Amino acid sequence: MKKLFPLTLLSIAILSGCNSTPSQVYSSTESAQALAPLVVSPNDKRQYKTLTLANGIDVILVSDPSAEKSAAALSVGVGLLHDPMSQQGLAHYLEHMLFLGTEKYPDTKGYSEFMTKNGGDQNAYTWLDITNYMFKVNNDAYGEALDRFSDFFKAPKLYPEYSEKEKHAVNAEWSMRREMDFFGQYKLARNMMGDHPANRFLIGNLETLGDKETSKLHTEMVNFYDQYYSSNIMKVAMISNKSIAEMEKLADQYFSDIKNKNIDRPKVEQKLDLSKVAGKKIFYKPKEDVKQIKLDFTIDNNMDQFAAKPNYFVTYLIANEMAGSPAQVLKQQGWVSQLSAGTELDLYGNYGSLTVNIELTDEGMKHREEIVATVMNYINLVKDKGIDSKYFHEIKTALQNQFRFLEKGDEFNYVSNLTDSMQKYPLQHVIDAGFHYAGFDAEAVRNVLNSLNDKSVRIWYVSKQEETDSKLHFYDGEYRIEPISPDEVKSWHEKSQFALQLPSVNKLLPESFDIKESLANTGQTPAIVFDKPGLTIWHLGSQSFAHQPKGSLDISINTPLATQNEKNAILFAVWADLYNLQQSKLITEASVAGVPFSLSASNGLSLNISGFTDKQTVLLEEALKALITIKVDEQSFAQALERRRQAIFNQGQQFPIYQAFGKLSELVVNSSFDDKSVLEALNSVTLKDFELLQKSTLEQHQTRVFSFGNYDQADIDQMAKLLDKTLAPKRVTEFQKAKYWKPESEQVLVWNEDLAVADVAIVDMFMNPTPGYKAKAAAAVLQGHIGTAVFEKLRTEEQLAYAVGASARAINEYSGLAFYIQTPVKNVADMQKRFDEYKHEYAQELATLDSETFSKLKNAVLVSLKEPAKNLSDEVSPFIRDWYKENYNYDSKSKLIAAVEQITIDDVKRYYQETVMNDKAARLNIQLRGKKFASEPFAQLEGQKRIESVDAMKEQVKFQL
Repeated sequence: MKKLFPLTLLSIAILSGCNSTPSQVYSSTESAQALAPLVVSPNDKRQYKTLTLANGIDVILVSDPSAEKSAAALSVGVGLLHDPMSQQGLAHYLEHMLFLGTEKYPDTKGYSEFMTKNGGDQNAYTWLDITNYMFKVNNDAYGEALDRFSDFFKAPKLYPEYSEKEKHAVNAEWSMRREMDFFGQYKLARNMMGDHPANRFLIGNLETLGDKETSKLHTEMVNFYDQYYSSNIMKVAMISNKSIAEMEKLADQYFSDIKNKNIDRPKVEQKLDLSKVAGKKIFYKPKEDVKQIKLDFTIDNNMDQFAAKPNYFVTYLIANEMAGSPAQVLKQQGWVSQLSAGTELDLYGNYGSLTVNIELTDEGMKHREEIVATVMNYINLVKDKGIDSKYFHEIKTALQNQFRFLEKGDEFNYVSNLTDSMQKYPLQHVIDAGFHYAGFDAEAVRNVLNSLNDKSVRIWYVSKQEETDSKLHFYDGEYRIEPISPDEVKSWHEKSQFALQLPSVNKLLPESFDIKESLANTGQTPAIVFDKPGLTIWHLGSQSFAHQPKGSLDISINTPLATQNEKNAILFAVWADLYNLQQSKLITEASVAGVPFSLSASNGLSLNISGFTDKQTVLLEEALKALITIKVDEQSFAQALERRRQAIFNQGQQFPIYQAFGKLSELVVNSSFDDKSVLEALNSVTLKDFELLQKSTLEQHQTRVFSFGNYDQADIDQMAKLLDKTLAPKRVTEFQKAKYWKPESEQVLVWNEDLAVADVAIVDMFMNPTPGYKAKAAAAVLQGHIGTAVFEKLRTEEQLAYAVGASARAINEYSGLAFYIQTPVKNVADMQKRFDEYKHEYAQELATLDSETFSKLKNAVLVSLKEPAKNLSDEVSPFIRDWYKENYNYDSKSKLIAAVEQITIDDVKRYYQETVMNDKAARLNIQLRGKKFASEPFAQLEGQKRIESVDAMKEQVKFQL
């Protein structure tokens, strides 16, 4: 329900669409003062207003007549860095508690139940200096939603009895993360900061949150709320289909009576002694099988220089992939597979981090100091010759293009991003902060570059091979720290062994944004516009965003070879991996230009290009040429196989609940293979095998293309020419698509697996015996109700887990309901027993479902299904899904809507009985046993058949045709 970590500057940079010359509304009332207009994208025709309420809350109002749902967010300018040291994690813990009832709405379940009935979503997160709350709801419920939401900040109950319970939820959230390498490394980085406020435990757990001799948890929580939850450090964003005038009244009605305590926003201003923090080499042994170097430079938080973007300028140059860059020369040596750079400016409050992240090969592990020296040599080159306005103009052009045609996104994320940005940037630039590049500031760039030195850097060596002498508290991490030697620092200033050079000009930046003439004989559904044996092209023009000079190409090079055996599956994955590695220069150049593309393995190969269409055919020609001329030697092939091994191992280090759903997805499709058998095949696959597969694929396949958006007949003709010339097969193969498990009566299929991580995860899925849209519609209506009910019971009341719920899942033509959980407190058998008990408890609750609640649940589903597309991706998604399934009527979504419209309360109750309460209904049960419970039993289900492997599943079940 809630997340701890925040949206980053990157998230802000992809905010849903807004406008540079908007329709602004200005007014002034006694209760609210209008402020300067926002800078928003020309592509957004929504109406905006900024104002300050009488109690000091800055508000952004967004009126969107096309919105089917309304949303709001409120951020408070206080966070994890302001916890009392006696109750570390308190800000995050308080965030949880605010959801559990208010004076006006005291029921602890009331808020979540209201949201479920009215098609809502709700969430919150706590970060270093911000706590952000947000919701989205059907338009007709917006007023009551605002009333309930705003009462969090006026009169929360903060029940003492739930105070004790909720710390277990916080503990479970910490338990989910304690084995994740990122959190361990971040904790160690902060440990090195001495008495700086960043050096504290952020999330909280049972050890840090609780009554102590001089500190009582509930008292401290109430005091924290009373001290910091003041309107003058709060920001609000609202979006709705209502007019600006109506929204202003709502803002005043619900938020203007939040108490203003006239406090100063808490700030962290303590200085770091970099001589104690940096100049260190950290040897870190991770849980995952990775081989990494991180150059972690501690820099001042210069977020106030967002308009000059010195950090963006520097990382843009460091991470470029052109000839002579560190990425290019080190990949050419076979030492690295990836190099990136980025900044988190508030990572430690008043300090941030500029980080160069490098993924190593086994060969690269032998040359770590040389790799570091190469990056430092390059930074010196940038200092000497790279502070050049030509790069400013290139970056500015790319950012302007993105902002000019920025697309709308989900209202929920939009308001959340707005209230996050309102705490960071001047109000006028809240929306365009990530894109606004006011001018070239050489001095600002030089200041950042000058801070990248041996006095500010921590060099992280991260691998399973590291020798360590210390362990972290709170997280599973082992490490050793030593000073960076003077000899190594000296090598950074010597002439590089490589011919390093600054990047050349990006040739893929679009020059034309013309809207092209629609293709003849195409309408509101995709049509075939080119067809010959081996190559078929479909096209669909945008109905809602025809003014956007953008489009997408999904190119499927389909072959039955892909799913024949594990070896071929490996080889196609290797093909995609090596292609993306070798074409990283082109991929990076295209991405900067707003035309991202990539190759992936999917029933063969899938090449995806999207974004501005101006130079897509130029890009396509280069991409296709590279595909058929890819050259692979023994070293790069072996390195790709090693990356595949690492990926399989690292899947086993992920959250157990992710692993459980991943295993479910593997089991129900006929194109999956066991990790064990894939690992065995990795030991025998050869470069010769790869070369033979390449040859066979290019000679025997079928290519299908789905083009969507701003293309004209000349574009289609050019695509067809390029594809036909490059990929024309000698033999056209039958199109291959995935086949899915066909549930059968009395099937009880169970997967048992031991994990390398601590917690237990279960996914228990019950399948309805009747295929079709009526069953899918019943499941869609039911899932909100059952999901909320199981969460409130097993999480809020019983505190069994942080991640727990129920969801509807479709397996092709069939539908089902799945209970899921990741728990740190129960073993598999006990947790499964509790699920089995709960399904009966819920049956009784469902029996009391009344017509009014049902109507709201049904309406919530229909509103979501009928929501207009917010962007090009939203618009094309249902068509692409049907296209891949060869449903050329493109009617899956309309059929589901029609079925939901016809569904009744009796249908929904009957669906649950026929699915979950039906002993003969098929059932797929995934049980993952964490190492904390390794000595405890798996659950035994009546009539169960244990699935020993993915291959065994294929042999034992039938698949839908």
